[in-house]
Amino acid sequence: MQNKKQKKISLYDLKLILSYHCQWLKSSGKQGRRAELNGIDLSGCDLFGAILTRAVIQDVNFCGANLRTANLQKANIRGCRLSQAHFQWSILTRAKLYGCDLSRADLQFTDFSGATLIDVNLEGAFFHNAYLTKAVLQRANLTGSNLRFSTWESAVLEQVNLSDSTIQLADFRKATLRETDFHDAQIFNTNFTNAHLSTVVFSGARLKNVNFQGAHLDPECIQDATVLLD
Repeated sequence: MQNKKQKKISLYDLKLILSYHCQWLKSSGKQGRRAELNGIDLSGCDLFGAILTRAVIQDVNFCGANLRTANLQKANIRGCRLSQAHFQWSILTRAKLYGCDLSRADLQFTDFSGATLIDVNLEGAFFHNAYLTKAVLQRANLTGSNLRFSTWESAVLEQVNLSDSTIQLADFRKATLRETDFHDAQIFNTNFTNAHLSTVVFSGARLKNVNFQGAHLDPECIQDATVLLD
């Protein structure tokens, strides 16, 4: 993620970009213009319900922005600052996020199904009821995040840091986890049925009512975890 000085744009210009983009989508590219946001400051901006499907977004500052119910399906998002942004009920299905900072972002009910997240910072993010079915995460930092009620079925997590996270009533069925770090995490009432866990770290984690039925897991991985009984 780059730290270039970003320019401000007027609310009128932003609405114009969104309007042209909607025309572009509705006309299959024959009218309007695809939204290409690059190097601008939209921190704290109200983008409630914005339609940015298939938009190209690079080096944009969305810190603290309101993106509730926004549609970013298949958007290409690179090097953006999204710290403390509000994404509740937004759609990022099959979106691509590279090198973005979503630390402490509110992702409640956000749909990341089929999305690709690489080199992203999600430290302290709130994933309550978020959907990440078939999502791909590589080298992602989710330290201290809250994954309560989140769905990760058939997702692929590689070199993902989930240390100190709270994972409760989460669904990791059929997920593939490689070199994933759960150390000092709290994992309660979570389902890893038929998941593939390779070189996964559970040291210092607290596990209660965790279902590993049919999972491919080296028993040594949980030797240093604390398994709590009812």
